[in-house]
Amino acid sequence: MSPPESVWLPAGRFEMGSPAGEPGRDVDEGPRTEVAFERFQMDVTPVTVRAFAARREQVRAKDAQARWWTDSETPKEWLGRCNLDSERAEHPVNCVDWRAARAYCELVGGALPTEAEWEYAVRASTVSAYWWGESFDEEHVVGSVSCAARGCRGGTAPVVHAGPRCNGWGLCDMAGNVWQWTATGYQERLGEDAPAEPSGVPSKPVHRGGSWLNHVPSLFRSAHRGLAYPKNGLTGVGFRCVRRP
Repeated sequence: MSPPESVWLPAGRFEMGSPAGEPGRDVDEGPRTEVAFERFQMDVTPVTVRAFAARREQVRAKDAQARWWTDSETPKEWLGRCNLDSERAEHPVNCVDWRAARAYCELVGGALPTEAEWEYAVRASTVSAYWWGESFDEEHVVGSVSCAARGCRGGTAPVVHAGPRCNGWGLCDMAGNVWQWTATGYQERLGEDAPAEPSGVPSKPVHRGGSWLNHVPSLFRSAHRGLAYPKNGLTGVGFRCVRRP
């Protein structure tokens, strides 16, 4: 039997952000904000190369401005590798811009998660700094902490559907492997909405989770926030989708 592609997350509420004393905390992780949800579905893993490649032309047809890159199209000085057009079919797709991620999710009947949905999902009812506890543990991530001193160029890892990289709700690679695009535009104060863009594309979408490139443990905390320009297709950024009833 094939592993499930998505799981239902229970309805509930949680406090988004981090407490003032949390080690590694950034100022943009506050003020803490209570958020409530009805149940929704989320992909178990980041979208894989295999899955994205199967719909690549549909993504292009849906959004002519969607972009992605392969190794042959990227500068040699880029860190890591773009996974499309490679044998890394079960790795997370990376080097896709925000519009491509949004278009893919809409094609499969879903959407990019909001930033709040993503943090609710990674926490899986926990309140600790990391979804597994208060201290960093490399067993739970695909990152570069152990090789930071010598430089890390290994790239992504194949996705998994079980084991120590999966949280209590069965969501895997929510810390490490690839950052994941969200639908939310970045604001310095948590809980404030970014100004609406006429294009419908946030000027600086938030991405969450940390990636294989990161060697600072605090970047894998559940409350940590990253951002990038929507036209960026980065070796350390991928995505997953949600579906709402």
